[in-house]
Amino acid sequence: MATASAVSPPDVVRRIGASNEEALRYLRSPDPRLARLPRRVRESLVTDLPPVTAGALLGPAALARHFVASAARGRYRDLFALWELFGRHPQECKPVLAERQPALRKARAALRTAVRLGLAGHAERVAEDIRTAHGLIWQWLREALEEDLESVARRPAVASDLLRREPHLRLALPAVPDDRWLAEAAAARRAGPLAPAVDALLAANVARLPVTPETLALAHDHYRDQLAALADRVPVDGPRVDATLAWLRDHGLLDGVGARVQRAVDRAAARDRAEGLRLWSRWVERGLPIALPEPLRVATLDGLDPAAPETAHLLARLVADGAPLDPQRALEDLAARNRQLAEKAYEAFVCADLDVTLPRVLEGNPSVRDGTRCPHCLAWTWVRPGHERRCPRRRSTS
Repeated sequence: MATASAVSPPDVVRRIGASNEEALRYLRSPDPRLARLPRRVRESLVTDLPPVTAGALLGPAALARHFVASAARGRYRDLFALWELFGRHPQECKPVLAERQPALRKARAALRTAVRLGLAGHAERVAEDIRTAHGLIWQWLREALEEDLESVARRPAVASDLLRREPHLRLALPAVPDDRWLAEAAAARRAGPLAPAVDALLAANVARLPVTPETLALAHDHYRDQLAALADRVPVDGPRVDATLAWLRDHGLLDGVGARVQRAVDRAAARDRAEGLRLWSRWVERGLPIALPEPLRVATLDGLDPAAPETAHLLARLVADGAPLDPQRALEDLAARNRQLAEKAYEAFVCADLDVTLPRVLEGNPSVRDGTRCPHCLAWTWVRPGHERRCPRRRSTS
């Protein structure tokens, strides 16, 4: 006969597990060695076991008592496991449920509290409960939801899962959903299908969502007729604009964005040449083929930041097109006025592959320490990090 020392508590936990799912799975196929243990031995082990493991070791009735007590203390989801256990072992569970009615009432109250808090907070948990609950526990959950259908309608994930289980339920969804409703509905749609009424409301308003790669992918996969409207709303600036443009480029939808960005850049350049150049350069770097605004085609550096890299690249373009501009003279004039700006401008001019040399005024710049000039072009390498890697004259002298 097996003894208490023959099976240790860690052995029991390893064979049964320590979660509801593992305990229920164990009862479907008990370990013969544990099942043959005398009751005295099992009872000596349970004091060192997790409660759910102890309940599974002692049998369905003990596990049912654990689920009822745990749910009454606030772990309302143990009611779902209790009902699954009841479905497999009704004869062993019925006496437990009959004698523990006060505890079940507390557990039901905990379930109602979870619904109320979930509808005001983490609605995805309530939606998961709707998908999980069955039998009597589903009836309790449905009654709690039906007490506040107005709040249910404001949480699309909950509304969708409830309507999928109760398609004939009269639920007044918002006529004009707010941004929160749309964001939650979009997240729920990415996770899976929605109830027809919720899906139709999202489809009618999906173009109002923030334009991100995730929103574009959602429209591409499920609401193709709204994709063009979303593409027309791509922001000309923002923290994720590069990823959004990459998505549009991969799907051949950049044309509409390009025309809108072109208008925005043209307006900026008409107001301020430096701002227009900055915007134009940024969008070109992002791979958007937009034309150089007309104010930037004028052969002058007036209104531009002479030390900005984009100014150097514009100057190189204008010189290549035959504009009567002298980059070296521009550098000399700037160095006579401001040596620090001239250092920045010289480094930018070199990186734009302009044919310039270091102004003589800068050769004795006391701010430049020994060993901090590029050996190939004499640009001050502290101006912009990484100059040594991108200096075009490094290639010509190597």
